[in-house]
Amino acid sequence: MEQRSDEHPARQPAAGPTSDLDLVEYVVIAVPELSSAVAVADALKTLVESAQIRVLDLVGVVTGFDGRSTVIEADLLPALATLDDVDGEVGGLLSEDDVILAGSSLPPGTSALVVVVEDRWASLLADAARQSGGRILGGERIPRHRLEQSRRAHSSGPTSGMDP
Repeated sequence: MEQRSDEHPARQPAAGPTSDLDLVEYVVIAVPELSSAVAVADALKTLVESAQIRVLDLVGVVTGFDGRSTVIEADLLPALATLDDVDGEVGGLLSEDDVILAGSSLPPGTSALVVVVEDRWASLLADAARQSGGRILGGERIPRHRLEQSRRAHSSGPTSGMDP
């Protein structure tokens, strides 16, 4: 794979069906430099090997001081070498627009890993839903600031729920 900037064509879709995926999320992990992401790669490997997640897509993003984002495929990042022997097919779920959007949230001169994972812990729940004739429709992570708002509101008196 090759290094691309935000001016290059869209990424190629991953091979294989996605219809069997239940809970999938993306995470943007800011790091000072992509070369400093060794601990993140080790953590991802541990999570994959323990069957907690399956990595579906992973790229590096570097935002230049001019604000332009450059996408670097995972297999070109030496800091992620520990993931070379991890089972799974990675690539194609993140569009160029997704990666540009993630890069736009980074301050100039910084880097991030953008990872799409399947939450494997949910397979028991998904199987039970299918056995009941249903399915998991989706979910959403609640941002830390909303949880903190809710906790503050709860500790100071009655609340009408979390603010949107």
